[in-house]
Amino acid sequence: MLKMILLFFQIGFISFGGGWASLGIIKQLILENKLLNEKALQQAISISQMTPGPVAVNLATYIGYLKCGLLGATLNTIFLVIPAIIYYYIAKWLLLKLNLNRKNVMQSLRLGTIILISMTFLSVLKPVLIIKDFGSIIIAIYALILFTKTKLDPIYIILSSAIIGMILFSII
Repeated sequence: MLKMILLFFQIGFISFGGGWASLGIIKQLILENKLLNEKALQQAISISQMTPGPVAVNLATYIGYLKCGLLGATLNTIFLVIPAIIYYYIAKWLLLKLNLNRKNVMQSLRLGTIILISMTFLSVLKPVLIIKDFGSIIIAIYALILFTKTKLDPIYIILSSAIIGMILFSII
């Protein structure tokens, strides 16, 4: 359990830009440390998306619960969040001490976040394309079209995608 907790503490320190930006890093570390296999990780990511809250925190909590029950879930969540709290106070101190413009600092971090999110997207897309999971591709296109072309609340898009997935995967 200590190894898992320290892994999420490490993830907390190296993750920037939110859960989606850091998901590629999280995925790599979880697979390298054999906490989950690829399929179990994809299922964990799906569950983390459906539950309220940040995806990285949900993923840490879920994996902690799977591996070590309630204690593992609690400790994983705490140790994932502690670095963000440390970063916050360091950044606040630096902004005041160095008299930096907060807006300029945030703009400079935006590009890095966009790159990390793009890399995460590609790492999640790659297994789908390799195994030619056409059902997932159809659902992704459906959700993307609804999200960009309508003003539907995302919860309805998620729920309808889940229903389509159940129908498609019961047929296939």
